[in-house]
Amino acid sequence: MKTFALAGIAAGLVLSAPALAMEHKAVIEHPVGPIAADYTGATRVEMQQIGAAGVGGRPSSLRCQWSVSLSVERHAQVGASLQAKRSMTRDDVIKGTSPGWCSERGNGIDQIVEARRDDLRSAMMAMVAQDRDVILVEADSAHAKQRAG
Repeated sequence: MKTFALAGIAAGLVLSAPALAMEHKAVIEHPVGPIAADYTGATRVEMQQIGAAGVGGRPSSLRCQWSVSLSVERHAQVGASLQAKRSMTRDDVIKGTSPGWCSERGNGIDQIVEARRDDLRSAMMAMVAQDRDVILVEADSAHAKQRAG
C-alpha cells in the first residue's frame, strides 16, 4: 500500500535539469551597417512520473515521460548605437517515455538527448532563421528614430 501512495505522490512530480548549451554567431547585412548577432541556446529536460508501482504479482505501470525544451537568447548589435536582446523558447523539441522511475532514468535520458544533439541544433538554427526578420525590423525602427530625432 505504501508503494501506491509513493507512486501517487510522485505521479504529479515534475523534475527538470539542464542538458546542454549551444552557441551561434551571425552577421546580417543592413543599410545602417552589419548587425552582429550572438545566439546562446540552452536545453531543459523536464520529467514527469506517470503510473503506479505494481503490488506483488502485478505488473508496474510506472514510466517517466520526458521532454526537452530549447531556449535561445539573442544579443544583437549594430555599431555602438543599437543593441537588442530577445528570448525565444520552443517546447517539446524532443520527447519520449522510459519505463520505471524518473530518478533512475536521468542518465539514460541525458544520453538520448546527447545522441539527438543534431536535432536540437537544427531546431536552434530554425529559431535563428526566424529571428532574422525581427532583427531587421528592430534595426529599421532604430535607424528611423535616429533620423527623426
